[in-house]
Amino acid sequence: YFLHLYPLPSYSFLHEPSIRRMCAGRTLEPSLVLSMCALVKLRCRPTGSQPSESVLLIELSEKRIWDMIEAPSIFRLQALFLIIQYHAEVGRFERAFMMASIASRHVTALQLNHESPHLSFVTQEIRRRAAWTMALLDGYFSVGLPGYSTINYEEIYQQYPCREDEFGSRDSDTIEGPSTARGEDKAHSSMLELILRISRVRRDIMRFTRQLALLEQPLEEFQGIVQGFQMNLAQLQEKIASVVGSSATGSMIRPNFRWVVRALEIQIAWRQAHCDLFRLFLLGHPNAAPDVVLRPLGSSTYASQAQAICQEHSGWIVETISQVRNSDLQVLFSFDIARCAYQAARLNLFLAHMPNARSQLTSDSAVSNAAACLAFIKEKFASSAHAQRMISDLSLLIGAYETRDGHFGAAMALDSLRFSGDALEKHKQLSAHSLIHQANFVD
Repeated sequence: YFLHLYPLPSYSFLHEPSIRRMCAGRTLEPSLVLSMCALVKLRCRPTGSQPSESVLLIELSEKRIWDMIEAPSIFRLQALFLIIQYHAEVGRFERAFMMASIASRHVTALQLNHESPHLSFVTQEIRRRAAWTMALLDGYFSVGLPGYSTINYEEIYQQYPCREDEFGSRDSDTIEGPSTARGEDKAHSSMLELILRISRVRRDIMRFTRQLALLEQPLEEFQGIVQGFQMNLAQLQEKIASVVGSSATGSMIRPNFRWVVRALEIQIAWRQAHCDLFRLFLLGHPNAAPDVVLRPLGSSTYASQAQAICQEHSGWIVETISQVRNSDLQVLFSFDIARCAYQAARLNLFLAHMPNARSQLTSDSAVSNAAACLAFIKEKFASSAHAQRMISDLSLLIGAYETRDGHFGAAMALDSLRFSGDALEKHKQLSAHSLIHQANFVD
């Protein structure tokens, strides 16, 4: 677990020295032991094990949680985090969503969204990471749509997680408290903090995108709001440089670096946030702002630069994905990296076939880039049920461009089918990678 899964942001809520100590003393919560074993068997495929063995382990873990539903604990909440991700992996999206609601109630009951200064450093950090893990998992479902949220960022009053080396230290129990541990060096954020901050900005951009879909009048503050998002991303870039370093792909792909996936996710997600923001200005794009908002802008700075900004950042993402494939990096990748690869590939295809485009991106290179992203998702998420909708969607889109000689209208018709309807329907529209979109809730 700690070798392969723990480096992934949504699995980073366990304190390794404590877990090892409790395992050795046979005092670890049984539901957590069972769910850890289930995820390792499912995702890491140890020699001699069968993925089907994980089914019974998850069932036993869930039974213990249900039997003690009136007595929530931090360890059973941690087991729930693993159970949710297990169900997402195997395609039980409906159950994953319902279990996320139970986990959210645990967070509330245990008051994990508030600081507890009287507790030890490790205990406080475990509580923080539990609250923030709930926020990360919420992104699997809501994708910026408040009605599906299981926790609100605005209601988390905890500090962000501490640096990776602080939490993993065997001596971390001796650290007096968060103010002592972090107050002296606030300039150096943890990788998890950066991932969470970027995730929050992206969620807010998606909410803004949905709100724009409902507008029937021009929005005078539109460019000002966009500028605010851009400033937030610029401030994050400074923190990223101090923690991760250069954005040159070669410097990030370090096979022996334990946090290589976090470093990649930070850079990729930051660039995806720019794509999410500036595709609002791309006329004809399914996520573009309504005509009533864009028309008054004319050839404003943002409108004229949007295409170049989107091309720069989506191009960086697809190039990085290609280099990661060629490097044969033997690690597990986070679901968010797959989401960004999918979105960047689609945006690349759109940019290459825009009418009156001033892009240097050719149709052939865009299709080739998208195919590389598709191959990456297929290779790294072959057994992940929640990635299959992205795979089929991107395959169809690439095929539409190839079979019609890259004809813009024919290919984008696929998107228009998904994003058709009135403003209210567009406001509620969920992406292909949303687990709610893939769930089959029927009354």
